[in-house]
Amino acid sequence: MALLVNWFELRFDRKTLNLPYVDSPTWEDSTDLLHAYPEAQIARVRLESNEVRAYFVTGNPQPSGKAEISVFAIQELSARIVEYNFARHLELTGAEVTRGRWGVDAIRPVQRFEQIGLVLKQGINVKYFAVADPETHNGVTLNWIVRSVFERSLAELPQTHKYDGYPVILKWPASVGDCPQTIAPFNQRYLGTIMGHSRKGTFTILVRDRTQQDVRPDALFLEARTDVISALEPVVTKALGQQSIQRRILQLSHSLRPDGRRNPGILRDQLRSALKTIDPSGKGEVAIALLPNCAGKMWLNCYATGVRPQ
Repeated sequence: MALLVNWFELRFDRKTLNLPYVDSPTWEDSTDLLHAYPEAQIARVRLESNEVRAYFVTGNPQPSGKAEISVFAIQELSARIVEYNFARHLELTGAEVTRGRWGVDAIRPVQRFEQIGLVLKQGINVKYFAVADPETHNGVTLNWIVRSVFERSLAELPQTHKYDGYPVILKWPASVGDCPQTIAPFNQRYLGTIMGHSRKGTFTILVRDRTQQDVRPDALFLEARTDVISALEPVVTKALGQQSIQRRILQLSHSLRPDGRRNPGILRDQLRSALKTIDPSGKGEVAIALLPNCAGKMWLNCYATGVRPQ
């Protein structure tokens, strides 16, 4: 027997979904659809003829047609349907939701360290995962996550602290115009390492492309790595005498108990917190409405642990 201790079954109220699609002769041609419908949710599948079919989970294209698709038929399509609708469902709870290749993150702030602009957030990651028999099972994994984020730019952080050598993320403020082309590819992403503070008030950054660029401080945010948090922790403890930030992060992630002792039941407690977040009523089942172009509902079984024969 195989025991999947972090796999929760999903079932749909209907076995097929009627989705619009657009066929393209090649994968490269189908990429144009992503640019033509930037707000749509599109799952692309290569057909036996080597054509590429783009199924529109959301969006209103001029379709080649509509297809009746089994909810068990195409993993790429099932993953897009499940994760997109999970994200919309979690947004209704007021959580901060992001979607990416690693699934859906839904987090909430739990503690702020105003002196250094650091915010600790906790929540869940939901990732579509089909077991070895995907024709009969759709499911997700649920993981408890803790995120540390600097929400104040370098312009708002203590100027008495020296930031040379710190990694930074670029978040160009829209109020000052377009981001310079030299660094625009890195906007909203990791930019590089601080080399120094210039007399003009800007910071010299060793960018990921190995160039050096002077960047205004209100566009730079520290990356919340462990070493960066540790280096800035004395600013907080000097002002308020608070407990170690790192220790607080370990407590939020269930690595440590509230009394500071190591928690041997970390995996159990993390899963319990994840389930409580997604099913606060404790009913054991969560109904999620499917938005157009899908119809109906899907249900998450919060008691499922996925036991099946080899």
